[in-house]
Amino acid sequence: QPFNRDLKIVGELAGIDTVIETCYVKGGDKVIESHKKFQKITTHTARRSFATNLYKLGVPSYDIMQITGHKAEKSFLRYIKITKNESAKRIQTIFDKT
Repeated sequence: QPFNRDLKIVGELAGIDTVIETCYVKGGDKVIESHKKFQKITTHTARRSFATNLYKLGVPSYDIMQITGHKAEKSFLRYIKITKNESAKRIQTIFDKT
């Protein structure tokens, strides 16, 4: 847990302080909480961001999967956070090179 605490400190120092709302149901009631973004950073956030950023840099999925331990590309592609717009730009870049 010290590593998760340290990640939050690094996030705060980096200025990742946008306020976000988290919504969940507790005891049948809808609960909305506000947090600064750095307060929600965990090792999982760092791992997922690492994989997503490598993918955006053009590193092949298979190579990233060797690091993350994903066995199936289908589950890996659900794991990373790529918007439809980012995907379209990536494809456009490929076509621009031809």
